[in-house]
Amino acid sequence: MKKLFVIFENTYSVIKSERLCKRSGIDCQTVPIPRAISSDCGISLEINESDRDKVEKLLIDNAINPDFRSL
Repeated sequence: MKKLFVIFENTYSVIKSERLCKRSGIDCQTVPIPRAISSDCGISLEINESDRDKVEKLLIDNAINPDFRSL
């Protein structure tokens, strides 16, 4: 299954997003951002590609602006 990296502007957003996803039953993990992807905060949320729509809706509904990237 292909993985996506959700990139955020700051560490707080990553932590809050991970908590929201896990409470919603979405499999995710906080990981360092791969070198091929750049970001301001250095960590990202790794999710299954099939969960993208659910994660995007969840985060936007909670005033978090995610950026999705794949390798």
